[in-house]
Amino acid sequence: MRPERSLRRLLLGWLLVPLAAVLVASAVAAYHTALAIASDAYDRALLDPALAIAQRLTVDGDTIGLDMQSATLEALRVDAADRVFFAVSTRGQLIAGQHGLPPPPESPEDAAPVFYDARLGSDAVRVAAIAVSVADRQVLIQVAETLVKRDRLVRQVLLSNAGPELAFFVAALAVVWFGVARGLAPLDKLRMEIASRSHRDLRPVPEEHAPDEVRPLVHELNALLARLAESIESQQRFVADAAHQLRTPLAALQAQVEAACRGPMPPELAPTFDQLLAATRRTAHLARQLLTLAAVDPAAERPFAPTELDLAAVLHESVAEWVVRADAKRIDLGFELEPARVRGEALFLRELAANLIDNSLNYTPLGGEVTVRTGVRDGAPFLEVEDNGPGIPEVEREQVFERFYRVRGTPGDGSGLGLAIVREIADRHGATVSVRSPAAPRGAVVGVSFPAAAAG
Repeated sequence: MRPERSLRRLLLGWLLVPLAAVLVASAVAAYHTALAIASDAYDRALLDPALAIAQRLTVDGDTIGLDMQSATLEALRVDAADRVFFAVSTRGQLIAGQHGLPPPPESPEDAAPVFYDARLGSDAVRVAAIAVSVADRQVLIQVAETLVKRDRLVRQVLLSNAGPELAFFVAALAVVWFGVARGLAPLDKLRMEIASRSHRDLRPVPEEHAPDEVRPLVHELNALLARLAESIESQQRFVADAAHQLRTPLAALQAQVEAACRGPMPPELAPTFDQLLAATRRTAHLARQLLTLAAVDPAAERPFAPTELDLAAVLHESVAEWVVRADAKRIDLGFELEPARVRGEALFLRELAANLIDNSLNYTPLGGEVTVRTGVRDGAPFLEVEDNGPGIPEVEREQVFERFYRVRGTPGDGSGLGLAIVREIADRHGATVSVRSPAAPRGAVVGVSFPAAAAG
């Protein structure tokens, strides 16, 4: 099936094509009317010499003659543009004038002129013919002229009509284009309203400003968004409830496994308990991340209440905790914290930084370096974490922010949710996240750029 064209093109096509057809028909009708009026005037002018000749016919016995001097006849033939011919004949015998003028298609009645088109040699001519009775004989008088003036008139009529018709068509085109644009403006506003939303924004589209013809579509779209929001909320509630229910038994399990690892046990069971402890810690970490995702999602029940705060001060509160984790992996964790005023929630921003640092610690090898920076660059507050780990290939720098996505072949035991949480929190704060390569030969820099906090 052929895909539908745009509504704008469809409306313009349905309006402009008939309008153009009407304008062409109007121009043709005007042309034929003007041509008929002008042709009638030329025909009447062509009839005058024939009437003048009819008045100068003479009878001498059985002979019919023409009592006109040569100068007078030549005067009848004078025309500024065309050549004029005449012929006077009776019963097929030429009395005076030009040989070879074609006879009229029908015999003219007395004093009733006949006008017709004919050819005289290689010339197209217009002929006026009248029949008069002289001495009980019918005399045919024909006057013909070439079509120079008439062709010139045709061109003048065409040109005189073409200019106004073209100007009118252009004006009509502008009016139709403007009208269609104004008529489709509500649809453009609706499109911009939907296009400006994120994939998480499922609020109903306002129906009060939609045109009557579009309002049913908007109503059905809102119904679909409501069903989709309900489905997503149900899934999020399930994930949050599951993660919350798992957190307590997982914490208990982790404590028991850690206690068992510290106590005496057969040497052959030590590797098994070490693996069990690592798996328990990963599962507990995954449960915490799922709870965080449920909390930062725009559809979450918890309202987002940002305040103005300093990124450096927020990160200072957890520096000791992160340094302990870095020391456990023998990684040099450094902080370059300059003031950076942003609007946000300290809890979410601390979680964002924790996931960035945790991600770098997981993928940086033993003895590596991780640097955390805050500050203002080009008027925008920023937070970035740089490491000298394996880095992120350029083709995968957008995919790493998807949930449960991990770069193939990289070490570490991450769950693939850390950078997804970073993206969600950044979106919640109106910030942007990017990945770039550092100045060092290897590694990655994950940066978050925040909008400047409002003054005061």
